[in-house]
Formats: sequence, structure tokens, C-alpha cells
Amino acid sequence: MASRATALDPKSAGTKEPKSSIQPGAAENSTEAQIAMLAYQLWQERGCPIGSPEEDWLRAESELKSRSQ
Repeated sequence: MASRATALDPKSAGTKEPKSSIQPGAAENSTEAQIAMLAYQLWQERGCPIGSPEEDWLRAESELKSRSQ
């Protein structure tokens, strides 16, 4: 257990500065997450059919794009 405590000790973690919580491409990741959530909702509304996930993804992209304009 001592080795685990040492690994978690901030003094032994080195001298690197912490990374920013804002990552490059964060807006794209957020948009992708929104598309994924809406696509899942659309898929459920269609009765959860097997196949063609692209149909729901493309419809979700289109709906979100029209909402933002």
C-alpha cells in the first residue's frame, strides 16, 4: 500500500505544470456528444431498429445545425 500512496503523492509527481482543462477541439467534442445523444434519442423513437445508425446520426447533425442557425 505504501507504493500506491507514494505514486499518488503530489510531491513525487514531478514538476510539470497541470494541463489546462480546456482541450483543443473541445467544441467539436461537445458537438459530437450532442449529435450522439440526439441520434440515440431518434433511434429510440424509431423503435430501436437494427442497422443504419448513419440515418439517425445524419438526421441529428441536420437538426442540430438547423437549430443553431
